[in-house]
Amino acid sequence: MANTTLPKWKRALIIVVAMLFAIGIVISSMCIAVASFRKNYFTEIPDHVTLSNVSEVQPLQAVGRGIYDKNGDRVTLNGVNFGNWLLQEGWMSVNSLGPSYKKNGDYLKINDQGIVEEYDETYQDEVLQAMYNNPNLTAEQIDELWDVYYDNYITEVDFMNVKNIGMNTIRLPMYYRNFMEGDDDNLTMRADAFERLDWFLEMCQKYDLYAILDMHGVVGGQSGYEHSGTRRIDFWDNETYITETCALWKNIALHYKNERPDLSETIAAYDLVNEPVDRNAPNTTRRQWQVLDKLYQAVREVDTTHIISIECCWFYYAFPKPERFGWENVMYQIHLYNWSNGTVSNDFYYWLEDLTYVSHGYDVPYLIGEFNFFDNEGEWLKWLDEYDKRGYNWTIWNYKMSSVGWWDNSWGIYVNRMNLQGEKLKLDLRTATYDEIYATWSTLATNSTSRKYETGILYKVLTQHFSNK
Repeated sequence: MANTTLPKWKRALIIVVAMLFAIGIVISSMCIAVASFRKNYFTEIPDHVTLSNVSEVQPLQAVGRGIYDKNGDRVTLNGVNFGNWLLQEGWMSVNSLGPSYKKNGDYLKINDQGIVEEYDETYQDEVLQAMYNNPNLTAEQIDELWDVYYDNYITEVDFMNVKNIGMNTIRLPMYYRNFMEGDDDNLTMRADAFERLDWFLEMCQKYDLYAILDMHGVVGGQSGYEHSGTRRIDFWDNETYITETCALWKNIALHYKNERPDLSETIAAYDLVNEPVDRNAPNTTRRQWQVLDKLYQAVREVDTTHIISIECCWFYYAFPKPERFGWENVMYQIHLYNWSNGTVSNDFYYWLEDLTYVSHGYDVPYLIGEFNFFDNEGEWLKWLDEYDKRGYNWTIWNYKMSSVGWWDNSWGIYVNRMNLQGEKLKLDLRTATYDEIYATWSTLATNSTSRKYETGILYKVLTQHFSNK
């Protein structure tokens, strides 16, 4: 009887062909799924709905995938973040805790003009500690300097600028210590807890802008990233920290319900926790959902009317069904950064996002709370238009930014081109004097006579985008 066994190479070839065929079917199926989803899901959102039980002071409401005012007219939130104001991030700041060095003592990154381009991460709690350890400063002076910073970094002109560009929303990143004081295990509300937030909302109201109140840094730290204010990631498993953050959100909601109801309509949403993900984990999980639900319930105990924004990272599959927790009047928020934009096109990146969106496109409004298309003007204009077509709400990161060189920076509508050539470095808060810090922080206003802040690519694309609408 003849041997009918195929040679090894033929068997291997058949297996490879079969695998490629299977992969082709899978990819084709995914492409069809995304194409069908894009065609059928991103349908037009109604411009008007009928709302019941509307009060005189009525916040915005989420109805299906739309957001509506008290008249039932649709509102699309298009705006920007006021990052680095109430919570500093070193990479955006004029000050530092020193440059980064190589093991041999050389600067980690310095260009051929002598500009040092790399500084150590500066977390807010470390900035505060460095200033208290600075022998040139007293505790009283430190408090005075922070007032100088807050009073100058954002002023009334900034709200006017946002409005004049064509935007209608400001997302405000906040830090728990803006409102609370004491040891983390025994926090109490500050006597002046709402002084700056009230002023911020009054300015939003004056310039007909909506505000998204974003808790960017919570007690104990939610992620370990610089923008959370601490390297710690203790929030999710510490009941004391969770309880204190619930109390903070409850106090905020109560303040604008009872003490300042005149500002209620200005608040578009309460944004519970910025980027709720352990930096050692790939995405938001059930661990975070359960805590976010506790925060949601804390607000709902005293406020049943405001939209609550629930964030998840980094793909749409991280969002739970709202019905799972009984969440109502919520807006889901995601931050979309294509960090591999040099090799991965935005078209492919958003195709991957949509692939997970297929099964997690719930009947709620979506906010792209942070995003960047870097220095590619064409991609900015293309995807801002695409966001609008999809019915997304969006807020760009960020309003202001500092650049160590003479160059523009797409992370800010207004850019402080510091041009730190030669021996110049960012202000080091570990060693600077009161006068040095005062001189720097008192001239940070966007309209300062020093004219430190200039517009660049981000201002250009935004003005062009809104002029075409």
